Amino acid sequence: MKTLLILVCTLAVSAAAFAAPAKSTRTTAHMSGTIEKYDAATRTLTLKHDKNKETAFQINDQSAVMKGKSKADASSLAASTGQPATIEYVMDGSNRIAAKVDVAAAHVVAKKK
Repeated sequence: MKTLLILVCTLAVSAAAFAAPAKSTRTTAHMSGTIEKYDAATRTLTLKHDKNKETAFQINDQSAVMKGKSKADASSLAASTGQPATIEYVMDGSNRIAAKVDVAAAHVVAKKK
């Protein structure tokens, strides 16, 4: 009986180890352009791209916002209007959910004396 139990457990573990991983139904895509606006009330970021087309993205608690190499809060996107950005997103039905927003670091121009 003990041998049978060990055999059944071994087969179950082996089957689980060689099973194909579940396929994700969400695919990641990227889009680059300039930030047109950010609505903090609806947490919607609008990106202008491809000859003045505008696309909206939802920002959620899992969305990572980067300004250059520094992590930033989503609320800082309101002050980023006109800056170049790349958004990594997933589709949820017809909604684009931003997984990561990379805002280009602002260049500081030194004044000549």
